Amino acid sequence: MPPPGAKGEILMSRATTRRRKVLAILAGGLVLGIGAAYTLAQWNDSEFATGDFTAGTFVFEGSADGVDFDDHATSGEAASLAFETGADNLAPGDVVYAAYALRVTGSYDAALTAVAPVATGSFTTAGKLTYDAVSTSAFGCDESAFAGGGAVPATIASGDVVNLCLRVTATNTLEQGDTGSVVWQWNAESQS
Repeated sequence: MPPPGAKGEILMSRATTRRRKVLAILAGGLVLGIGAAYTLAQWNDSEFATGDFTAGTFVFEGSADGVDFDDHATSGEAASLAFETGADNLAPGDVVYAAYALRVTGSYDAALTAVAPVATGSFTTAGKLTYDAVSTSAFGCDESAFAGGGAVPATIASGDVVNLCLRVTATNTLEQGDTGSVVWQWNAESQS
């Protein structure tokens, strides 16, 4: 039999030994866990890429003199056409002409479409005036343009100029004192 108190010391010694073993196992596990985490970290990697973007530009402009181009984006900002003498004193059967030029600047070519001219004032009554347009090789407009001119193109290349000859004819329904204005419109849609 062990002396009194020796049993307690043996139990305490066993508990201490057990505790030390548990702590040693935990410490070993912690070292292994850190080692494993370190090992995993060495095998992880990341890769990144970036790109920069800028939108292209696209401007549709017109010119009433073939030299000075500007953006006339609304009917309120429309360029003033220089119709030949007689446009302010029309009689049935009279024909007047005006030149106009279109161009696109920027990064893209454009699809071109014409909108039917819109008349105001007395000319809102259909049929008092008729309108035609042809494309010409140079800026300028008279009846010879309609003899040798071509159809208005469906596209405009960026930087190119499309010269137009506009013709207005007064019909037999024109009445004395009729007055008003006509707005021409062309639309361009960028093509990539």
